[in-house]
Amino acid sequence: MIDIDHELTKRLMAEENPEQRNVAYNKEIEFYELVASGNTELLSERLKHFGSSQKMGKLSDDKLRNARYHAVIFTGMISRFCIEGGMDVATSYNLSDIYIEIIDTLTTQEEITKLSKRIAMDYCKRMQNNIKASAMSRNVVASIDYIRTHICGKLTVEDVAEAMNLNPSYLSKLFKKEMGITISQYIRDQKIYIACNMLRHLDDSSLTISNYLGFSSQSHFIQVFKKCIGIPPEEYRKLHYHQSWMDSDPE
Repeated sequence: MIDIDHELTKRLMAEENPEQRNVAYNKEIEFYELVASGNTELLSERLKHFGSSQKMGKLSDDKLRNARYHAVIFTGMISRFCIEGGMDVATSYNLSDIYIEIIDTLTTQEEITKLSKRIAMDYCKRMQNNIKASAMSRNVVASIDYIRTHICGKLTVEDVAEAMNLNPSYLSKLFKKEMGITISQYIRDQKIYIACNMLRHLDDSSLTISNYLGFSSQSHFIQVFKKCIGIPPEEYRKLHYHQSWMDSDPE
């Protein structure tokens, strides 16, 4: 068995520039703090140069395994910094587990770098949403939760207001003030988001999706989808069917 103390001493003595290691550490911490800050615009700029000038420590003689090890550590660190920043512990750990499982399946360093960028941006966007939510009133947060829970079916402003025991006009003004969009727009956007996922990953027809999401008719669904996305549902499916994370932009 390797003598840990001896090996540690040998490696410390072999360090050519210990100060450079400290600089790298500080930059690493700054990056994790940036992700946890929810500043997606600044992170997007940082990610443009991600991996191009990074020098990874040697954790394995195998280059691919070495990259995987670093990606796992990277994901774990981001997860913990985001928890410290206020992310729900269960959400952060489960998200980390999902990404680490994906890391284990990758076969090139390029794929690992691309996924690492996606991990950072995903966590950053979630932190941004958390920060926004923390600034919202209890009524708006509760309204959003209700909408997401009842999104599959017909849903109106009056339905949400009744569930909150609030006047529809009052809730509408409060929601618009804090969210920047109306309740109806938020409901529409959530339905279209789900429709996009269904079109990418399922074989359900536009009619089935329309009925599932509570649109008044298939033609109304197609009209709303085209207005939001720019193309009809079936054209969207042709372009994105079974699209994986590898085909999407992390930014």
